[in-house]
Amino acid sequence: MGGVILTDKSFRYHLPRIKGEGVDVAPGTPLALIGLWVAALRYRFNRNPAEPLPWVWDPDLRPADAEDGIPVPDGEPRKLLIEAAFNVEKSARNYRPAIYVDRGEVTADKVVLDNMAGRYIPTGITAYFCQANIPIVFYCESENAAESTLIADTAWFFVLATRDIFKKEFGLYDIREPVLGKTVPIDEDKQVWQTPVSFGVTLEMRWATQPIAPLLRDISLKIGLTGDPNLYYHELVLRDSSSGDESAE
Repeated sequence: MGGVILTDKSFRYHLPRIKGEGVDVAPGTPLALIGLWVAALRYRFNRNPAEPLPWVWDPDLRPADAEDGIPVPDGEPRKLLIEAAFNVEKSARNYRPAIYVDRGEVTADKVVLDNMAGRYIPTGITAYFCQANIPIVFYCESENAAESTLIADTAWFFVLATRDIFKKEFGLYDIREPVLGKTVPIDEDKQVWQTPVSFGVTLEMRWATQPIAPLLRDISLKIGLTGDPNLYYHELVLRDSSSGDESAE
């Protein structure tokens, strides 16, 4: 996976960053974590003659016989779509079989008092630390119930067998044992079967703050000179709203 995944180094761990990922996606965030699993699944379902699978991830989803006019040979793996769940591209979302990677509600655990990790007295800079728990879900979809189950079973075992490797390589604090869910029909444009694979990931989150007392004093002084703070806030909102209306005209 060296050609797919890059990492940004922290002072303790390697945090996941995907090659070509936008600079506004910070490594170690829930969004970067989804990208990591998309890349990992694409690697698992890549074409590998040494370990062939009935499905292969391919960025070009056109049937092989539509590309060169030659019928697909017997035993040729089906092309598999693997994307993040928030990819709303209609033409892609109508393709099956597919795996969509999504996350559940992200929570943060306070493992130390006030999340404080330390403070540098001369500057007042304070460091903080917590653990973020991120549920990850693979939605394995197919027009056939058995195929949906088989794809999910492959993805489920991939997570189970490699989670210790991912923890070490990408600095993930914990990856809990995956759960292979039931295969159920879902309401789509056509009959589709879906099998979820779910597991939890824990990340260490670190950040720091520096004193802004001078800034706060300036703000307080400016507002105090206006007389009525509530009237000042009201005027700010009305002024900004009116200026927005004028620019729209």
